[in-house]
Amino acid sequence: MVYNHSDHSVLRQELRGYLRSIRKLSEANYKKTIKKFDEVIFTEQRTGFINGKPVERLVIFLRGTGCSLTTETGGCTFCGFYNATNFGGRVSDEDYIRQINNILVTKANELQKSEIVCLYNDGSMLNEKEISLNAVTSVLKIISGYKHLKKIVMEARVEDISEKKLKAVKEATDLDLEISVGFESANPMIRDLCINKSFDNSVFERNVAMANKYNISIVPLLMLKPPFLSEKEAIDDYVESLRYLERFKLNRIDMELPTIEKFTLMHELWKRNMYSPSRLWSVVEILKRKHDLNLKTKLYISPTSYSVPSESRASNCVECDTAMFNKFGEYNIIGDLSVFEQLDCQCKKDWMDIILHEQSSGTELPARVRDLLNVLQYDYAVSDT
Repeated sequence: MVYNHSDHSVLRQELRGYLRSIRKLSEANYKKTIKKFDEVIFTEQRTGFINGKPVERLVIFLRGTGCSLTTETGGCTFCGFYNATNFGGRVSDEDYIRQINNILVTKANELQKSEIVCLYNDGSMLNEKEISLNAVTSVLKIISGYKHLKKIVMEARVEDISEKKLKAVKEATDLDLEISVGFESANPMIRDLCINKSFDNSVFERNVAMANKYNISIVPLLMLKPPFLSEKEAIDDYVESLRYLERFKLNRIDMELPTIEKFTLMHELWKRNMYSPSRLWSVVEILKRKHDLNLKTKLYISPTSYSVPSESRASNCVECDTAMFNKFGEYNIIGDLSVFEQLDCQCKKDWMDIILHEQSSGTELPARVRDLLNVLQYDYAVSDT
């Protein structure tokens, strides 16, 4: 798709202005509660994969400086992770290193069971406004000292990847290295107006090729149902994004299920019944279409637990949610649609009715974004007077 970002420059600036105003409320609400910077936010044991085999992985959420794009552009429309950071105040290299040293001791049992360590800083591990390259390489060297480990995963923004940084992180560890990037959607208009990420697909393509040169895996994160899309549009966009990514022969794609976190645009829409998280049946539908299209790249359905609590999340109903999430876990391991064959619920008909009858506003996406943004801006102006 050919997309000219300059076509929507005014709308984009309005969107970003609103997002920045929400972030100021977040900072006023949370910053005074954050006191320790030598302790991570939390850790979690999850399933990871090495050569297709499921293994234990230790996920570490560092207490970070905060995503630099949040202060510059307002950040992603759905992301509330900023609420757990230092709101742009610099966390020192020494504190990042203390966080790692401390957690590797306190979580020694979990670490010993794991073959993978994942590092998240609620931003980008390759953005030096948030964390220095020296701190990153120091952390990688510390983790690499545990000889039973096989892989390190870290998260970075697509735009922050460079040859200099890839070379530095590769030299810091002899473990396999994987970088997760928020690609979100292959449709640049959706990525721009629904998510507030304005890079071109060509940037992603160039950086995948660059990472391949250093034998570093790039894993794109794809967001299911960002704001302003209907359920059907979200499914269609997701499948088209999978089709686009198939050409790169990636090891894996990670599916991000929507969670509603405070002080985000998505939360503001959700409070006004102008957004609802995706149904879990939509995930099954995407998996079926992926199979029908014979798309081979592994799709991993990510858990919905993060560094900040959520107000709501992707869901079907109280009767089948637990069973459905359990089936997602099974699918992640075996990659076979048969795990869903016996799963049924009365709510499936409700989902089918939504797909058949749900209407967007009837307008093109830019006009739809503007209409809903006008409501949010009006409410914000009224509440501020």
